[in-house]
Amino acid sequence: MVTHCPMGYLAEDMGIDHIQLPVENEYQLSPEHYRESILYHTISSLKPDILVVYLQWFTLAEFIDELPCIKVFLARQVSPSFFTIETEKKTYTFKPQSYQTCVAIEPVDFSFSTIQVNPLIMRNSDEIYPELTAREKLKADPHQKLCLISINGNPGEFEQVYHEYSQKLPADYALVSTTNYDTSGIFPVIDYYNAFDLLISGAGYNSFWETRYFQKQTEYVPFERMFEDQWRRPRLFSNHIFKENGADQLLKMLLNMQL
Repeated sequence: MVTHCPMGYLAEDMGIDHIQLPVENEYQLSPEHYRESILYHTISSLKPDILVVYLQWFTLAEFIDELPCIKVFLARQVSPSFFTIETEKKTYTFKPQSYQTCVAIEPVDFSFSTIQVNPLIMRNSDEIYPELTAREKLKADPHQKLCLISINGNPGEFEQVYHEYSQKLPADYALVSTTNYDTSGIFPVIDYYNAFDLLISGAGYNSFWETRYFQKQTEYVPFERMFEDQWRRPRLFSNHIFKENGADQLLKMLLNMQL
């Protein structure tokens, strides 16, 4: 996994090799200079058979066509403006033809052709702790209702939600809270989902679709984002149910592309 994400260490904790790169600018990734960029050097050195690009098409825009591997683009819900970027130098536009296939990983439409898979979930239902085991590991009373507050959005959002919901939680609930901004946070918290009777969750991609896959009673707290309408998910998909993990569907597709 190659990312610019400061939380990439979470992938490493799960046994996934991870390379964290600095963010490079338009000059460094320009047609004249991209061969000197860290991003280009890293991908070229890895020599992938398949390169899966999750949303960040713009960083590879000037050299994606040069890469000899199979290229797959993953798209979740973003505004149409995400696919065109205007700078003082030029206008960059996403080119779906640069990829062998574009995959929609949630049930939304795009202006370009996509193959639809179910949302990608970190665990399958048989891969998380049973209820009693989860409660034992959390040191929770097996007979008391349990509520989870889990917010991993921008800094400060967890504190905002915790302050609001911890004040109005019914007395018969015990509260567990976690955020990945705290080194003592529970990761992956999805492993403990069977322990909880109620979830207070953000409405970002991972948080929302994990609760739908496991059919958890959830109160969603959407936040403002530049290219994403988090209110749209609970408004349209709060009753959406799917049984097959999109991660398994995607893996089958990628393996078939190598045949």
